[in-house]
Amino acid sequence: MSQVKKIIQSGLFSILISVSIAGGNVGAIEPDNAGFLQWKEQFKQLALSQGIPEDTLEMSFDGLTVNKTVLKLDSSQPEFTRPIWQYIDKAVSTTRIKKAQKALVQHKRLFDSLYKKYGVPAEIIIAIWAMESDFGANYGNMSVIRSLATLAYAGKRKEFAQTELLAALRIMVCEGLQPEDMVGSWAGAMGQPQFMPTSFQKYAIDFNNDNKRDLWKSLDDAFASIANYMQKSGWKTGESWGMEVRLSDRFDWQKLARYNPENRALSLIEWKALGVVTVRDNHFYPRDQRAKLFFPAGHLGPAFLTFDNFEVIKKYNLSLSYSLGVGLLSSGIKDGTQLVGKWPRGDKSLSYHDKVLLQTILKKIGFDVGEIDGKIGSNTRKAIREWQLKNSLAADGYMTLPLIKHLQETVN
Repeated sequence: MSQVKKIIQSGLFSILISVSIAGGNVGAIEPDNAGFLQWKEQFKQLALSQGIPEDTLEMSFDGLTVNKTVLKLDSSQPEFTRPIWQYIDKAVSTTRIKKAQKALVQHKRLFDSLYKKYGVPAEIIIAIWAMESDFGANYGNMSVIRSLATLAYAGKRKEFAQTELLAALRIMVCEGLQPEDMVGSWAGAMGQPQFMPTSFQKYAIDFNNDNKRDLWKSLDDAFASIANYMQKSGWKTGESWGMEVRLSDRFDWQKLARYNPENRALSLIEWKALGVVTVRDNHFYPRDQRAKLFFPAGHLGPAFLTFDNFEVIKKYNLSLSYSLGVGLLSSGIKDGTQLVGKWPRGDKSLSYHDKVLLQTILKKIGFDVGEIDGKIGSNTRKAIREWQLKNSLAADGYMTLPLIKHLQETVN
């Protein structure tokens, strides 16, 4: 294991970052076998006290060892992340849309039944299914019990993993499953919908009435479980996830900041008055429906007004790229809708260190970015917008390398 030190300097300050790298993974934990054995015994006592049968624990933990691959994946911190357009290119490819449309026809009767019961359209269910497990072709082949035990012992979020592990054991008992039946991703997500165990407990459905909630092999159960998840998360029947828009020549960033400083949802008629227009027929309906303005790659890329159902998709997966992928894929499945706006493919991805530098400068000059963690979250985007407005720039909350250089120059 080697130590890599990088100094990022500006006219105001310097930052010293020490990063432990092992095989491209940051801070990977070397498991202690004796410690894991001790942890297993302590966990068994906890599980027994919560009603998990002893025979379930014995068959699940007998010979169980730490999965080093899981620890490496859990501790990895990629230097660069993919630009959103690379993600969307794959998520909403022509091949994927055609395959999804075939599934829509093939399972029409099932989707009609699900819509009648849950109010969630087929294209949303199929889009999530495609995104989560590639139409059921890849839902992982790792032992969920081993992965969660590894993470509960030495992962970043031990308490979370322990809760999920207890839930996984309860699922085995309730569903009559063996440890080898519980397969999924390295993080413990299971089946074609990729439910974590606690989500399985809350949302999994036995839709074909065979007394099993089989999210691995039964499309009836998998699709119904996705629909149930979305309905219980607040899906609004008959409403879209959002629409692609563009900014007219009269769009005024300063006016937007005065009118809507918190980037809250406004009615469609309010957005139209501010200079937002649709990319097709400029028809906003219903006029009082509320939406948020979303620039996934800045104002020079595609822009969207997103409705409440977009927030529901985010409950399934917090990633904005994922949620947009589901939305765009569902639109393509439904009626072949394609993006009109062009991605700024010339933009280079910000590295982890670029993001740390950005957050540190903004914090140094008085903008609240929250924790300096190398992640562009809501607090950092808000700080970026505030800095952009102060410097008479388009306040889209999107940062590029040239803008970071400009930011440095303004504080020198």
